[in-house]
Amino acid sequence: MSTFKLKVPDHVSPPATTRFVRRRFISGVMSNPQTPNTDPESASGDHTIEFIGDPPAQIQYLPNVELTTESGTQIDLSGIIINLLHNQLFINGITTILTPVLSQALCPNLQSSINDAIKDAVQPLNDQIKQLTTKVDDNEKQIKKLSDENDKLRSELNIAFERVDRAEADIEELEQYGRRTSLRFHNVEVADTNNTDDEIVKLCKEKLQVDITPDDINRSHPIGRKNRHGKYQLICRFKNWKIKNKIYREKKKLKNDSSRIFVTEDLTSYRQEIVSEIAKAKRAGKVFAFWTNDGRIFIKTSCHRGHSCFINTGFFVHVVKVFVCLPWFLIYHDFVCLHFA
Repeated sequence: MSTFKLKVPDHVSPPATTRFVRRRFISGVMSNPQTPNTDPESASGDHTIEFIGDPPAQIQYLPNVELTTESGTQIDLSGIIINLLHNQLFINGITTILTPVLSQALCPNLQSSINDAIKDAVQPLNDQIKQLTTKVDDNEKQIKKLSDENDKLRSELNIAFERVDRAEADIEELEQYGRRTSLRFHNVEVADTNNTDDEIVKLCKEKLQVDITPDDINRSHPIGRKNRHGKYQLICRFKNWKIKNKIYREKKKLKNDSSRIFVTEDLTSYRQEIVSEIAKAKRAGKVFAFWTNDGRIFIKTSCHRGHSCFINTGFFVHVVKVFVCLPWFLIYHDFVCLHFA
C-alpha cells in the first residue's frame, strides 16, 4: 500500500480523516512513509497530509494547481480537492449546504425549462387533436346530413310501397272483376275438348236443374291436362253475371253427386292461393267451412250460427297462413281485415 502526501501550511486545518506526518512533501511524487527525508527545506514549519491507501485514480487527469501564501508556502489545491471529494463525511456536509442553495437557484429555471420542453413536445399532439376534432365534427355533420336524407328517402320509399300495394290491390280487384261472369267446373268428362259448350249446358241441366242454352255462353275451354281419372277442369264465361250467379247458387246440389263434379268461381291466382291455404287449414280442423261469392272469400270457423266471416283480400297470403291458426273471433291486422257476415 502506498502513501500519498500533500503539503499544507501551518495555519490550514487538515481534514479530520487525515493524520499528520512531519515530512517534507515532494510535489507529484508517490513516497513511502519509511523513505528518509533528505530535503534541506524539511526544517520548515509546513505540514504534510498523509493519505493511507492508493491515490485517487482521477488525480492524473487534473491539472496541478498550487497556491502560494504570503509567506511563500505552496499549497497543492488539486490534491486536497481530490482527496476531499473522496471523503464521505465531507461530501455529506457539502451536500447538505449546497442542496438548498442549488435548489433555490436552479428550480425556477429548471421548472421553466421543463414546462417549455413539455409544451414543445405536446404542441404537435394538440395540433393533431385539433385537426382530428375538426374532422370528427365535419364527419358528424355529414353523417347527420346523410341520415336526414336517408330518413327522407325511407319515408318516400314507404309511401311508394304503400302506393304500389294499393295499385297491386286495385289491379287484382279489377282482374277479379273481369272474372265475375266465369265459373270453373271440376272433374268433368269431356268427349270433345273442342266443343265444351255442350258439355256445360248438359251438366247444368242434368246436375243443377238450370236450363241454359249455348247462346248463354261466351266461351268455354279446358284448363290444363286431364287428371288421373281422365277428367278435365273446364272454365266457362257466361253472357252476364245473372246467368253465372244462377248456376253458382245451385252448386250445392253436387255435394253428394257420385261423379265428384263441383263448381267454383274463377278466382285470380292470388285468391286461389288464399283459398288453397284455407283448404289446408280446413283439413287440419282449424276451419269448419269456407266458400267464395263474387270473389269474396268466406270462412266459417264453427258449426254454430253467426260464426262465419269473410276476408277482405287486400292482404298478403303469408298473413293468411298466420290467420288460419287463430280462433274464430274478429281479427284486425295490418294486412288482414275480417268482418262478421
